[in-house]
Amino acid sequence: MEITLKHGVEYDIVEPVAVDDLVKSIEAHARLMTATTELLEKLVPGLEIEAKRVSVLQLSQQSPLRELFAFSVVITYQKELEKEVPALIESFTGVELSDQYDTLVTVLVMLVAIYGVAKAFDLLFPGRSKENLAEAQESLAKRAAAMLGTTYQRVVAAVEVIFTGRSNRVLVGASQKVFAPTRNHPQASIRDDRQQVLVSPSATRDAQAASGLPYEPDTTDDPVSHSEFHRNVRIVLHAMDRDRKKRGWAGHCPDLFDDRIPMHLEKSIDPEGIFGKDEVRGDILLTSEEDEDGKMQPKEFLLVAAYL
Repeated sequence: MEITLKHGVEYDIVEPVAVDDLVKSIEAHARLMTATTELLEKLVPGLEIEAKRVSVLQLSQQSPLRELFAFSVVITYQKELEKEVPALIESFTGVELSDQYDTLVTVLVMLVAIYGVAKAFDLLFPGRSKENLAEAQESLAKRAAAMLGTTYQRVVAAVEVIFTGRSNRVLVGASQKVFAPTRNHPQASIRDDRQQVLVSPSATRDAQAASGLPYEPDTTDDPVSHSEFHRNVRIVLHAMDRDRKKRGWAGHCPDLFDDRIPMHLEKSIDPEGIFGKDEVRGDILLTSEEDEDGKMQPKEFLLVAAYL
């Protein structure tokens, strides 16, 4: 059975987020969504989940910052689970929650993120209290347990297992990057779409410290920048490099701007898939900067998804 899961969060911040931090966050959420499949398989014996594709459904820089993802998976399960799995799928897809994003997937993603960043905190600040992170982890684990109909202890044990072996370093790194958009925002919280707090400001500050995100002072000499997500736009390609994703690419989007500007490829996109094409359609994250006249001018864009 193939289904599409949803995962969405709101970062309670008021200023635009640097494009580098947005990209880090998007890639980190995608990585942790994949990790939740292994977590669910351990929490529901007999359930098997094959990850297919993570895509960005919405990215809004308006306050607060909103990120919404779709995750296509194939689910198989043993016959004796037939009565249990439909209820579980209902939790995944948010049928009971209408258009709300507080699904089981969101709770599990943020639980993994908090657990991972807490491990980084222990390495960087041995012996220092991590009470705020521990409280966030306990709250998320209890919510996950209630949604799954299992115990808090079982959820925590399953999370600990997925951090063993080679996965540990990758998951810790992704967990740190989840908090990249909160840079310079010591009062930021992370919430679901029903305004329920997933990570409190105090826990966010500890996560920032564990992620190397200092409260950098504003620099008035830096140009004002803004990033905006656009879906299914026409992209005319001007320069290509089949061996690299961050350099050698350029293009323009006739419906948005006319000048050729640098283009970068999101990590999941294979350059071979678009190399040699004159144009493609896709989702982009466009970054603009303020010029000397105070007008916003396109500077570069990230190709998040290509429709081939």
